[in-house]
Amino acid sequence: MSAPLTPPDPERIRRTAAEILSGPEFQTEPDSRAGDTIVDIMLQLLEWVVAPFHWIFDAMEGLPESLRWLIVIGLFILLVFLIGHIIYSLTSALRPTTRNSKFISALSSNRKRTAEEFEQLAQEAVAQHDYISSVRFLFRASLVHLHAVEGRVLSPGLTNRQYLRRYSQSRFVDSLRAFVETIDVSWYGNGVCREEEYLKCRDAYAEIRLQTKAGTHADSA
Repeated sequence: MSAPLTPPDPERIRRTAAEILSGPEFQTEPDSRAGDTIVDIMLQLLEWVVAPFHWIFDAMEGLPESLRWLIVIGLFILLVFLIGHIIYSLTSALRPTTRNSKFISALSSNRKRTAEEFEQLAQEAVAQHDYISSVRFLFRASLVHLHAVEGRVLSPGLTNRQYLRRYSQSRFVDSLRAFVETIDVSWYGNGVCREEEYLKCRDAYAEIRLQTKAGTHADSA
């Protein structure tokens, strides 16, 4: 018959429990070493940034101290501006262009639309900050006005450059060129159509609309 089991020593139980509770899975206080590491990295980066300016400041020894500080501060502001410009350019280039499916469908469709319908689509695109789609809609509206004056039907098979050559000797050529160059760069190229380009094309469209309406009234008089 086996000997009865004896309970473990209380001191041994306490010692074992203390060892278990001291393990990392039972630690509730955050490890400050990670914070120290981040601080060290930030300080190191700051030293790298300041070092060139410190060298420039020392290299200008002999100049008035106020002038040395002015030059260093000016260079620092220029550096911040350049870094900001680079970051903005990269984010603009890498930002995915999300366009309303309604705009994509309207641009790819051959359905006949009036100039007013294209104007409405252009306004909707601007409201969503989709400036290049708005420019393309205004270009379509411009072609509708031009064809109405000539009594022609809009030819979807012609390219933008072909339209520009067709009207190269007309008073509309400068306005059309603003559209074609913007679309070439911002739609077919890698450029980004900003509000400034859109406003330029909007003014070009207003000029075309005004001139075509004046021509229509003159013909009917």
